[in-house]
Amino acid sequence: MKKGASYLRYAAAAVFLAAAAWTLAFFIGREQSPETVRAERAEVRISVVAEGTVWRRETVLVCDDDGAYLARKPGDRVSGGSVVAVENSVLDDYLTHLELSGGAQPDRGEMRGLIYAPEAGIFSTFVDGLEACSLEDISSAEPFIPQGAVGKIVSGGWYFIAETPETDKLRRGMSVTLSLPDEVSATVISAENGKIVLRCRDGLEDVVNTRRAALRITISEAQGIKIPDKALHRDESGTFVYVMRAGLAERCDVDILHTGDGYVLVREGEIREGMQIIQ
Repeated sequence: MKKGASYLRYAAAAVFLAAAAWTLAFFIGREQSPETVRAERAEVRISVVAEGTVWRRETVLVCDDDGAYLARKPGDRVSGGSVVAVENSVLDDYLTHLELSGGAQPDRGEMRGLIYAPEAGIFSTFVDGLEACSLEDISSAEPFIPQGAVGKIVSGGWYFIAETPETDKLRRGMSVTLSLPDEVSATVISAENGKIVLRCRDGLEDVVNTRRAALRITISEAQGIKIPDKALHRDESGTFVYVMRAGLAERCDVDILHTGDGYVLVREGEIREGMQIIQ
């Protein structure tokens, strides 16, 4: 009995020592094994948000009478010379003419009190008094709304003038994208001294009733490998990371394309998707 009890005690001690040795080895291994993260391919959009002023070519339509009937709805595209509004004093005559002519508009000069579109464009009733301002003066001009204004014709393209501390990311002639929310292309006319001017040929319908706007300007899209910025190292030779190869740490130089919040996007080359990067 004594011999059996001794054997059990020795066996229990051996199991305990083995478990302790395994636990110690586990924690030592954890301490020696570096923390890694898998390199992933990603695409980022490099953009800035700027608040500014919208400038368009606009012609205000003025009624000399005590009011006018709108022959067009706001947002309608009209052709040059078409009737946009009719003074109230001749409204009955105008409606009678339409009825007798099967809906044909009077020839210009045939009937008084008609307000015509001076050129093709979009009809809008949004009049803020800045329609006559030049592109250079619109950001600081005082509004003036003509008496009897019933609307305006907006035509051509449009410009966006804004102040931003990130003009260094833009250069004259660069193509960018504006979110309106639909995306439209724009060209940088100037970007200096904290001020940008962009020209846009499309999307007029989205800004026809807008003077001030905060727009996202997408400068470029970049594809590469996304890695945590804490994995970066720098020395006199440049920027690099360490990757695990066959259980050993190996240096890989990287070319940074974009710096984000807590990460960088680097050019795919030495660094490829699936590599284990040491953090």
